[in-house]
Amino acid sequence: MSHLITPSQSPRPERFDRGSALSSPGPISSASSFSSTTRRDKWAQVFELALRSVVHITTNVHVNFDTHMAGQSTATGFVVDADLGIILTNRHVMTCAPATHFARFENAESIRVMPWYYDPVFDFAFFRYNPADLKTAVPEAIRLVPEKATEGLEIRVISCDSGEPISVSSGTIADTKRRPACAHCCFDYHEFNTFYCVAAAGTRGGSSGAPVLDIEGDAVALNVGGIDKTQQSLFRPLHRVVKSLEKLRQGVIPARGTLQTMFQFVSNEHLAKMGLPLADIQLLYPQFVATKGMIKVDCMVPGSPANRHLCVGDIIFAANSSPVTDFESLLDVLDCAVGRSVSLSLFRDKMLMTVSVPVTDLYSITPSKLLRIGAGCPGINASLIFCDVSYVTAITIQAPRAGVTVCSTNTLFSSAGISRGSIITRINGKPIGDLDGFIETITGLGSSTGIMIEYVVWNAPNSPKIAVVPPIPDFYTFELMQQRAQSGYWSTTSIDSKSSAKSTSPQLCAIPVTLRPSHSQFQQMHTSIVHITYHSMASVGSVVSCFCKGYGYIASKKHGIIVCDRSTVPSHTGSISVTIANTVVIDAWVEYIDPLSCYVYLRYNPSKITEDAIEEAPVYQAGSLLQVGDDIAFITPANGDMPIISQTQIEVRTLLPLHDLDPNHEQLLNIEALLPKERPNHISQSFICDMQGNLRAMWVVHAKTGADREHERIVFGVDVQQTVPVIERLKTKQPVRPRSLNVEFAKLSLVDACVYGLSNQRAAEFSRAVPYSRSVYVVRRAPGADSSDHGLQVNDVVLKANGRWVDGVSHLAAFYDESPVELLVCRGGKEITLTPSLFRVYSERTKKMVHWAGMCIEPFNGMNHKQRKWPSEGVCIGNTGDGSPASHIYGPQLITHINERPIKNMGDLVVAIENIKAEKEPFLDRLLSDQVGISDVLPGALVKLKMINKTGVVHDAIIETDDLYYPPSCLELVDNDASGWVWKSL
Repeated sequence: MSHLITPSQSPRPERFDRGSALSSPGPISSASSFSSTTRRDKWAQVFELALRSVVHITTNVHVNFDTHMAGQSTATGFVVDADLGIILTNRHVMTCAPATHFARFENAESIRVMPWYYDPVFDFAFFRYNPADLKTAVPEAIRLVPEKATEGLEIRVISCDSGEPISVSSGTIADTKRRPACAHCCFDYHEFNTFYCVAAAGTRGGSSGAPVLDIEGDAVALNVGGIDKTQQSLFRPLHRVVKSLEKLRQGVIPARGTLQTMFQFVSNEHLAKMGLPLADIQLLYPQFVATKGMIKVDCMVPGSPANRHLCVGDIIFAANSSPVTDFESLLDVLDCAVGRSVSLSLFRDKMLMTVSVPVTDLYSITPSKLLRIGAGCPGINASLIFCDVSYVTAITIQAPRAGVTVCSTNTLFSSAGISRGSIITRINGKPIGDLDGFIETITGLGSSTGIMIEYVVWNAPNSPKIAVVPPIPDFYTFELMQQRAQSGYWSTTSIDSKSSAKSTSPQLCAIPVTLRPSHSQFQQMHTSIVHITYHSMASVGSVVSCFCKGYGYIASKKHGIIVCDRSTVPSHTGSISVTIANTVVIDAWVEYIDPLSCYVYLRYNPSKITEDAIEEAPVYQAGSLLQVGDDIAFITPANGDMPIISQTQIEVRTLLPLHDLDPNHEQLLNIEALLPKERPNHISQSFICDMQGNLRAMWVVHAKTGADREHERIVFGVDVQQTVPVIERLKTKQPVRPRSLNVEFAKLSLVDACVYGLSNQRAAEFSRAVPYSRSVYVVRRAPGADSSDHGLQVNDVVLKANGRWVDGVSHLAAFYDESPVELLVCRGGKEITLTPSLFRVYSERTKKMVHWAGMCIEPFNGMNHKQRKWPSEGVCIGNTGDGSPASHIYGPQLITHINERPIKNMGDLVVAIENIKAEKEPFLDRLLSDQVGISDVLPGALVKLKMINKTGVVHDAIIETDDLYYPPSCLELVDNDASGWVWKSL
């Protein structure tokens, strides 16, 4: 890893001075003392040393990079130089991604450690720390003695297995030539061209990076993993580790050369069957007399220099006239020939020959920078992340090192089928060579057109695919993150994109499909149906899916109003495209989300479409609702083609059962569901019309949250008459501020209502007035009820609202005018008239989201706060990023105080962040000039949050902000159209 180098000079003594130099410890027990010391005592001494030297490592990976995923993990490491502060662990523990690391020493003393070096291929890495930062812990260095790793050696693995403070596993090395498992077509990090030591030690997760100790306390190997469903543990030999450590102590980067080739070790028996003249080779190189096999070419990176000179199956027995008896002997030669060619003596097709192959610098094909495109917090999967194709990835999946690797996707790419691990090779027909070429191409596209991408997936590298993704939104930022040479931290710089202004295109004309004459009455309804695609710009609140699609209908073509359900557009904060008749695509934005129903109202620019190209939906407004037994027709769209029209009847009309309420999650309070006899596909969105072609209801999809926080999707029909008052207000651009009784109703038969005290005379009068129903509505839950006679109480039977018999709960669900509501109620056998106070329900459009310390924070709209005992003020944590400082906090949570200061709204939040924000600019300037050292502290601060969870429990949490990887920023709406979002730093 050439980008994580040691300083060119040895550290200054005063920087690491602890009063006296620590000498390298000698063996715990000498051979002469073995006779007087029991084996238990010897192993006890080993354990004493390990307690001081083995550390518990916590890694927080902030973004996906190459094969590494964002998230938090724990593992093990151990001190190999106490004077310089060097810790040895695994590469997969450190990862090559942007991350922060903490090491916990004895007495639970924890400090931040700095990535110093990791091998580009092999699974070992070194951390650095400042010994002066330790206040109580006094670690001792464990010696590395790779020569002791022999078959039959009794060992102990001292680790933090499964996250425990300390764990001891014992075993005996059974094999020192165990080959790594084949990992072709697997997008994951693994090492190759090496041997493993094997012992039945039974180590598990958390023990990675632990020392494998002998009875004298020397490390003979490094624990790297295990074999599934067995007790076998795999240990990495330390020969290369020792060589690298010696170079690093001298201030020299270990040279690493490669042929971009994966080798296998084959036995002498197999070589004899291939016809290899082993006796002749042993005469030339006597070292092969004692060996058990040789190195064979297994595969090469397509398009690499070795691909032109080597063949699969070649047996290599010498390099630059030096015998190649194992992997290590070949790698030593390659490391000394970086940038030159190496002469390989090999056996091919029953012939001995010599070929010259160029040696590539392994660091030059190891990615050290990434491009992040998006508008979200790292770790919340709201960004696109790309990097160069690494050598490990290319040889593993057998793909050329051309293009860029997709490390992380968001809805723009995942909706087109491009997943993590894909390799992009062309954009709009232009070949992509590396990340620099990709940046030049992608930033020059602008946001006016879609992007045609040619790519391959990791498990089918020889089968190119083509996808068309939406244009990159204007509010997306382009950031280049790069490893810094001195510190191992990553710097972030912004990249300007050449955003092209959208041209003012002429009016577009859509040509809908003409229905058959037998279905002509549904032509207007069919012409009003549009297809809607939603891409969320950030993971927010109750958004179940970051990419949604579905159907809606045009409610007003003059005013550009579209109605759909929340499964199609779950949030204000998203990019919306509307397709008309499968021929015209226009932009739209959220105008209003009804907090008391499942309907969403969109707005588009009507001047973009010719009036004769679309029709308004013929919404039935006569007043009566669909009832059981009514004939209906289902219209199921087919992406602009001929729709599926099926006739059936209403079978059930019932209240939707209300489950647990999540604050800021979509609520379906007092919704009456329509269920027909013959229902469409459970995920299809359809429209319910009467036989005259009038729209009566919409078949919607709703995601409800269960006790296990999983989302279950249910489908049902909902009357569209309730949308009429909202649409009328939107036409005149009046604010929509519905009022609610703030109670939950249940359906009650007239027989049961009599038990509640309803008189027989009233029951008969209701039956005559509402001949199609024999059910009334009773208050099931009234969270805001008091002892006053002016409000509804539990078990109240509501008979009339404003003088009209209540034949549907929609008459009680929402009130859109300001006039008082008069209710006739049966309470305890007596009829009373109430004028209850109505609860104002706001559904303001989200205009600002703040990303801070890994939290995505949004305004709290007060929805259902009385049901869950939330206060009416605060800000809501919707999501937190994996591996972020706030990864231990799970949304939704309401923040009420920061550092004991009340937080009532987003303005208070921004002020609080400004007050505690660390001075990061000087640090970033020094980081860019490679002047950040081990003693420098990352910008951040300890912050105390007072929060309320969804069940109303008040609790505190402490987080340490990280302004390097999680700088505070916000996404703000500055214009009420489709492109009005702007990303800002705080």
